[in-house]
Amino acid sequence: MSSNKLLIINGAAILACAVFDYSLRAFTLTTLLLLLPFIDRTWHAANQPFDLSSIKLWLGLLSIITLIILVNPNFLNITITTLVFTALPEEWFFRAYFMTQLQKTLNHKWAANVLSSTFFALLHTPTQGWFAISIIIPSLFFGWVYQRNHDIILVILLHTLSNIVFLIYLVQYIN
Repeated sequence: MSSNKLLIINGAAILACAVFDYSLRAFTLTTLLLLLPFIDRTWHAANQPFDLSSIKLWLGLLSIITLIILVNPNFLNITITTLVFTALPEEWFFRAYFMTQLQKTLNHKWAANVLSSTFFALLHTPTQGWFAISIIIPSLFFGWVYQRNHDIILVILLHTLSNIVFLIYLVQYIN
């Protein structure tokens, strides 16, 4: 099967599972986000360029996340859950795999980022309603950072920090 067809099928599978709100939705999506990239034999995570120069950024983000937890240890569960079950699978699929493959297919970085971010925002609409459309803004930023640095760990940490700040400090003002 061609890479383009598999990319479309993988994207469609994620969106189909995201459309409905059902009891195993989170588990199904997390599993698919983590495993579907491995089905595509034209994509190899090990072939992604990687630059260790961003370790300072990693440490800065980890310091901020640690500070948030130290200020209120009750945030430890939210942080771990966000990191493991949200940021890691979403960034692994949408940045490291989906956007990278779209970029190869379309031969255009910006279009790949916009399409990937649109799918990313659509993934959130069943649980967050129309507010999910605003998720496209941080998603575009995460995509830009990944395209610039090819550093999935950095993007996962940025996503984790973004979600923590949203869940702890901002969600109360939305309702």
